[in-house]
Amino acid sequence: MKILHLITRMDGGGSAVNTLITSQQQVIAGHDVTLVFGPSEDSDMSAAEQYKVKAGLALLEELGGSVQVLPSLQRELGWHDKQAVSAIRALDLRAFDMIHTHTSKAGALGRYAAAGRSHIVHTPHGHIFHGYFGALKTKIFLAVERYLAKKTDVLIALTQAERDDHLALGVGKPQQWVVVPSGVDVVAIAEWVWEHPVSVEHKPWDAVSVGRLVPIKGMERLIQAWAVVVKSKPTAKLALVGDGEERRDLERLASRLNIIPNIEFVGWTDPLPELAKAKVFALLSHNEGMGRAVVEAMAAGLPCVVSNVCGLKELVDDSVGRVVDAEDTQVVAAALLADWPRDISRQTRARADNYSVEAMMHGLEAAYEKAMSSESQT
Repeated sequence: MKILHLITRMDGGGSAVNTLITSQQQVIAGHDVTLVFGPSEDSDMSAAEQYKVKAGLALLEELGGSVQVLPSLQRELGWHDKQAVSAIRALDLRAFDMIHTHTSKAGALGRYAAAGRSHIVHTPHGHIFHGYFGALKTKIFLAVERYLAKKTDVLIALTQAERDDHLALGVGKPQQWVVVPSGVDVVAIAEWVWEHPVSVEHKPWDAVSVGRLVPIKGMERLIQAWAVVVKSKPTAKLALVGDGEERRDLERLASRLNIIPNIEFVGWTDPLPELAKAKVFALLSHNEGMGRAVVEAMAAGLPCVVSNVCGLKELVDDSVGRVVDAEDTQVVAAALLADWPRDISRQTRARADNYSVEAMMHGLEAAYEKAMSSESQT
């Protein structure tokens, strides 16, 4: 099968990682795959993150896949969007058996450009209807998504909750939606942790979070809750793995709360060593499609404290962590200070197995078959 993947940018975010892994695995399976994306400089990637992304793209090409950058495919709205549609159509879309768009911007431009030219599958990787824009913009984007759903053969949600959110907002029909969780190499993570053991008594991080330091990730809520934790445990240490536009503001918040010694801003690095050194994982996002970092943490054997939003509340229950009201610092702090059962690592690893790369590829294969056999939604 000749497949085109289209995404706005290629960085270390979950949607980009998902798309890259999918492309690599499809090439390995014998498909002819082209990955197209826009400039990624606005992602403000660190050197380490850039290196990892370049290495992943290089591997895709070594395997036999094709990579192409479209300068006009940019994240922000502008006159370049018209150029992007023309550039996407210039890719000879009729030559592809399947066009798979990812995320909101590339999904909108790509589906508009490809309508009537090939089978179309779209993965939103969450949605932009909460936590991103004001009421007017959100209303406009919602209308666009409702219209474009009619031009799409199959819509892929990462979780049941994400699918249900879209359907409740009138985006797509029930028969269009399939659920395919984002795949994580859970076996490799579990093996790494097994080979690099750290006893609970010697773990330096009482808690760890992994993610971009941007507003949607809710890191300010975690820091505020950590101030409550520190009142009960003055030596408690929190590690934040990641970087982004909010780092300075978050550092100032920690300073105002007098907990600078209790927080380590690790920056972009391989999260595995930090997960291995932690007792609990936390992610208090305002909105999250699924939360790959949560699956990675569970594969590393960590209980997870997450906010009560979309995909996160589907990943976690009381057997592997806590789902909390992230605005309630007392509740969050209590969860972070919880005494976990001795067998919690076994429980979390078992849960993580449901989100393996193999499971994702099997789900995508079924979704593509459904798209190939479906009639136009228009």
